[in-house]
Amino acid sequence: MPYKPQPHPASRFLRDPRLPWLEIRRVRAGNAFNHGMHSHDCHSFGAIVSGHSEYRNGRHCTDVSRGDTVIINAEDRHACNSVSTSPWSYDMIYLDSHWLAQRCPAAAGDTGLDVPMFSATTSRNPRLHHALMALADALDSSAITRLERESHAETLAGILRETLHPHQPADVPPERLARVMEFMAAERQRDIGLEELCRIADCGATSLIAAFRRHYGVTPHAALVDLRIRQARQRLRHGEAIAEVALDCGFSDQAHLQRTFKRLLATTPAHYQGRRLRP
Repeated sequence: MPYKPQPHPASRFLRDPRLPWLEIRRVRAGNAFNHGMHSHDCHSFGAIVSGHSEYRNGRHCTDVSRGDTVIINAEDRHACNSVSTSPWSYDMIYLDSHWLAQRCPAAAGDTGLDVPMFSATTSRNPRLHHALMALADALDSSAITRLERESHAETLAGILRETLHPHQPADVPPERLARVMEFMAAERQRDIGLEELCRIADCGATSLIAAFRRHYGVTPHAALVDLRIRQARQRLRHGEAIAEVALDCGFSDQAHLQRTFKRLLATTPAHYQGRRLRP
């Protein structure tokens, strides 16, 4: 049987200094990695992207594959290693336990602990798996804003709470949401953080995102992008330079505006401005 070379393993750690409570490891074709039993001082959640591996958590041992999520409490001794020749890939999300506890208040149950302790060690929930990979993608892209990254993290926390420890976040009065919208409209050119919006709404991040979805049908980040695009359209109609409009409306550069404009409006800023497109 001819020798078939294995793909070179790729492992990267992703961090954003503005989000010190979050770290991500992306591994692709990591069959050669061999983990011993170890633990972390934070919670971790792994989305298996491809391959087949053996997952140990304490005395619990099971096989996991594509679509599975492994759930690891802080201090849990665990290991996960490939048991097949097909490329073993995964995204591992590390979340500060106290950050997570603020969003999963029901997770501690009657134990009196100040951090969540999840009883499940694996999940096949597709929403949870998708949310983990979406957060990894967001941290892996330089075009994604801090607010969007924070929103992905809050969405993940909400899904963890819903699937593992049901708890309904409190609603936020419409007048507070209106204040948030007014603030974003006035400050749309800045890199706005979720914490700022929560102070204005006087609520937690999970409650704010859930309330925005109920009242406006979108997340705060999506609402901010819409405000930026509306302002960009107005200025483009007046013939202002596209690069200048992009920066003044809160986009990182002209290419960022171009991508967002085309994704939302199915046209380019230049075409919207009235310039002829080449055949």
